[in-house]
Amino acid sequence: MPMVKEKVFTKNEMEAWHAVLSEHKKTRGFQIVDLFHSGLETLNIKANKIPQLWEVNDIMYKKSGFKGVYVDGLEDGKTFYPMLANRLFPIGDFIRDKKDLSYTPEPDMIHDLYGHIPFLVDRDYARFCQRFGKTACRYIDDEKKFHQFERFFWFTIEFGLIKTGDGPRAFGAGIASSLGECDYALSSGPVVIDFDIDLIINQEFRIDRIQKILFIMESKEQLYGCIDELVHKICINN
Repeated sequence: MPMVKEKVFTKNEMEAWHAVLSEHKKTRGFQIVDLFHSGLETLNIKANKIPQLWEVNDIMYKKSGFKGVYVDGLEDGKTFYPMLANRLFPIGDFIRDKKDLSYTPEPDMIHDLYGHIPFLVDRDYARFCQRFGKTACRYIDDEKKFHQFERFFWFTIEFGLIKTGDGPRAFGAGIASSLGECDYALSSGPVVIDFDIDLIINQEFRIDRIQKILFIMESKEQLYGCIDELVHKICINN
């Protein structure tokens, strides 16, 4: 596996990373699904050091075959899903300003490396993401169908909730990586709807604001086993 270039972080970037992770450590144990915590532990991601991507990739590739790749900005669906299909995940090549610790609309290393990558250590989760990417790519030239795949990904992998024996937990990395989203998603603020493919693929979203509508899954297996049904529903409705 090619070596990723060593990255030098500024004092402000290190302070922002430390502030988010150390503050989130106080609450994430009862906010986020267990996959996230086990991934953080496996990758040794901590507040006191921003990991080098090559260090993370070395571990993750052996676990699930996925690698992170630095990118300059937000990837659109037509570049993002082919990356997923090839077991690559884009990592925003910057860390948010300290003024934006609670939320940032543009994916940075806190959203991608801290939020998404710990989940991708898990083989079943990684297998689902790769299969989803490959499936979405089949419809990449059909704007309407493709956007329904994007909606589904948004409300599950990015902003999904999941039921557990201890109550609702964040499953989506967009929630997991944001102090503000975590607190809001598990409050009485959002409208929380039981997982329903038809509703999800027809629910529009905005990337620049706190999510007012969320969907909650019964289990990880409900998500991992739904791709054939998802394709069927998207195809018969268009």
